[in-house]
Amino acid sequence: MQRFILAAALSVAMSAHAADNLVFSPKQLQTLGIRTLPLATSSQQASLGYAATVVVPPTQQRIVAAPMMGLLTRVWVTSNTQVKAGQPLATLASPSLAEAQGGLVQAAAQAQLARGQMQRDDQLLADGIIPQSRQQATRAAYLSANAMLTQHRQSLRMLGVPAGTIAQMERGQANTAELNLVAPMSGVVLEVNAAAGQRVEAATALFKIAQMHPLWLEIQVPSNAAAGIKSGDQVNVAGRKVTGRVLSVGQSAQLAQTVLVRAQIEGELDGLVSGQAVEAQLTGKTSLDWQVPVTALAYNKNQPFVFVRDARGFHPVAVKVLSQTASVARVAGGFTKNDVIAVQGVAQIKAVWTGVGGEGGE
Repeated sequence: MQRFILAAALSVAMSAHAADNLVFSPKQLQTLGIRTLPLATSSQQASLGYAATVVVPPTQQRIVAAPMMGLLTRVWVTSNTQVKAGQPLATLASPSLAEAQGGLVQAAAQAQLARGQMQRDDQLLADGIIPQSRQQATRAAYLSANAMLTQHRQSLRMLGVPAGTIAQMERGQANTAELNLVAPMSGVVLEVNAAAGQRVEAATALFKIAQMHPLWLEIQVPSNAAAGIKSGDQVNVAGRKVTGRVLSVGQSAQLAQTVLVRAQIEGELDGLVSGQAVEAQLTGKTSLDWQVPVTALAYNKNQPFVFVRDARGFHPVAVKVLSQTASVARVAGGFTKNDVIAVQGVAQIKAVWTGVGGEGGE
């Protein structure tokens, strides 16, 4: 009986169909189960949510590695420790450091002797006692010895020895086989791969330090929705008072057919930490897009439509689907802010519009 009533209602409505003006009486609307809702812009409803991960920008991370083979005699920090630039992280004892110091002292002595000889030969040349060729050879020897001294200084600087300590080593006022590994910048120690008594090889990564502000969001967006996202679009984190802006949109899809959208969080972090999984909500700059329930979409020859309520019934409006989740779609179309759309019973309205009794007309 109910199927007969629906068929009769469709038959009456079809008789009133003319030029996409789909007329329904209040009783027909009730019988066909047609419900409507006011159309809302994207800014009037919650933005579409996507899975995201909080990450630290690469430019805000530094790795502290062992500059040479040696033994860690002491570790001064643990993970999550706040550190300042130049603060000791660990102490490394190494015979290579003692060898480097010996080479520096020897190079400093050779440079000092060569300089003295050059100064003497400069005076002898001025007095006409020696030929210019000898003075030139002496100057070349000094330049070579000085270049060797500079090389040893730079080698120690690369090992992390402070310039003041290097100067003391040259004068024989410092002699140690231990070196403090220090923080290259202020931040938080994220990782510690060091323990007292551990022997390490050169270039072994021991600490990771990061500046925790600002942070990035790496958002996984379905490839069919990524086209509607632009640099500068606003990003919110669900459940937190955190906002940000899109920095970049990936140009290639991953295996899960998602595109990586990277955004930077602005202002307060509201407790967000690196590696945390969150839900990111994207809002475009433009106000010309609208959000509709997925149930409001009807397809005719692969073109999506939405039925807008007018004075007598409904009329179809072609739309472009910008992005879609299981329940909500963001669309662009020729709407006005006061439009009311059908969100239930859409199949019955489409049947009247296409002149068939069901979901045909695809």
